[in-house]
Amino acid sequence: MKSTLFISEDQEKALIQQLVYKIKMADLDIHPFDTCFLMVSPDYSGIVTQHLSHALSVDREIFHIEAVNVPFPDEPIEAYVRDFRDNYARWSKQWKHFVLIEAGVIRGGNYTWITQLMDNNYHTVALCENYHSKFQSDFVGMYYYDETHDLHFWWEQPNVHWRSYDSGGVKRGLDAGVHLAVRRLVHTDREPPT
Repeated sequence: MKSTLFISEDQEKALIQQLVYKIKMADLDIHPFDTCFLMVSPDYSGIVTQHLSHALSVDREIFHIEAVNVPFPDEPIEAYVRDFRDNYARWSKQWKHFVLIEAGVIRGGNYTWITQLMDNNYHTVALCENYHSKFQSDFVGMYYYDETHDLHFWWEQPNVHWRSYDSGGVKRGLDAGVHLAVRRLVHTDREPPT
């Protein structure tokens, strides 16, 4: 059985400040007039996205935030992919760059399908990321091992949607369906990255 990796309120704030420092030191070519922050999984990533939007403000302007809803492990992905594809087409008319922000990148599936639908005009941020995630974010506050620890934030309550994972964190039977759904819904005029 995995032990709980508890992220306290103080630790969450410290990790956010660490991300602010890393992103500022990277001197990214982003500005609120041409860059939108995408809050991936808003029910988990709202705090970190809001803090980064304000802390990274430029010329006394914060970054605009849009929400990207993603499926829980026990939900079908198709509607989420369609919604994101449609929203991204609209957002791309207004914004030149995007910064994707997620509180916890566990297996990396959401960032994988989302970035497959985007042009290469984004940076990715994870407050916490599993060392063995299939997606490696550009900026990470803290790495951990999902094989031995369940990530749990101080504000988080048990969620019935995570029951499709066994006690070892292994997903039961949904990965193949997710990959097929994304392949069917990816823009037909370009190939997804390999």
